Amino acid sequence: MTRFTDSPYEPMMTRRPEGGKAASRPPSLSPGHPCYGCGTYRPGQPCVGFCHKELTAWLRERRKAK
Repeated sequence: MTRFTDSPYEPMMTRRPEGGKAASRPPSLSPGHPCYGCGTYRPGQPCVGFCHKELTAWLRERRKAK
């Protein structure tokens, strides 16, 4: 392959990066975490500040009370 500069770093800069998706995967939740086992929690998304399970249970009770 033809080089464009005389820089010794050019071959390094034209290589594909090592690693991949496995390195960028977020850590899984520990069993002590409040969102552990929640079906609506998705790794990589920020916490919204309240428990979705508790909110849906509250909404069900409120609908039954009507």
